[in-house]
Amino acid sequence: MPVETILIIAIPVLFVLVIAIGIVVRWVRAPRGVRSRLRHAFGPIAGAGETYQQLHTGQRGLQESIIESVQEQEHNAGGAAREDEGR
Repeated sequence: MPVETILIIAIPVLFVLVIAIGIVVRWVRAPRGVRSRLRHAFGPIAGAGETYQQLHTGQRGLQESIIESVQEQEHNAGGAAREDEGR
């Protein structure tokens, strides 16, 4: 079997293996609880997917949208409190 064929097969397999090992290590080190462990273990993959989507579509990601929404709610709540004080 030619060396090129072996490399073409070995490099993607090695890449997938390294990612799988990383997920297992993050799972083991994560805090107790299934949801917490899943979030902790697969967080980097979800983040990479979100970054890819941002770059591909040019739109903001979910995390940025949530942060902006919370900031708007805090700003609106502060404005409502100031209106109550003025009465």
